[in-house]
Amino acid sequence: MRFLGAILLILLPACEAPVAEHREEVPLRLFRWEGESPLVETLPAEPLRVEVRLYRAGRELSAHLRALGGLEAEGDLALVLEEGGRAVAEAFGEGRTVRGRAAFLRAAGRARGPVCAFWLVSLSPDPFREGALEVRSYEASGRLCEEER
Repeated sequence: MRFLGAILLILLPACEAPVAEHREEVPLRLFRWEGESPLVETLPAEPLRVEVRLYRAGRELSAHLRALGGLEAEGDLALVLEEGGRAVAEAFGEGRTVRGRAAFLRAAGRARGPVCAFWLVSLSPDPFREGALEVRSYEASGRLCEEER
């Protein structure tokens, strides 16, 4: 029975319209270290599509972060839900995009007032190498807030 409840918690917000959403295409960039700060160059490659949605049903809320497309890549995803400067839910994880499959992360919590979702995507098609002086990466972050309640 617990399993069914967990499935419903994940699926029900997908049936409702989000109270806020953000979509963007993130270009693949080359970060090259020559000295103290990296040189950044945008590369000609398929962009990563990032979608962030914020859902609310009464005091229950959830945020979904989805990254799809681009080159096959792996790395970190993060979501923090905040009400009035206080974190009410956090989710951090490793993500991986594979042709046709998205990297996905969900955070859920409870709050009375308006909530903002802070999100981060850091995915790279290059395997980690110690001492590497350059890396290709999809890097994006932002803040998505629901309207004042």
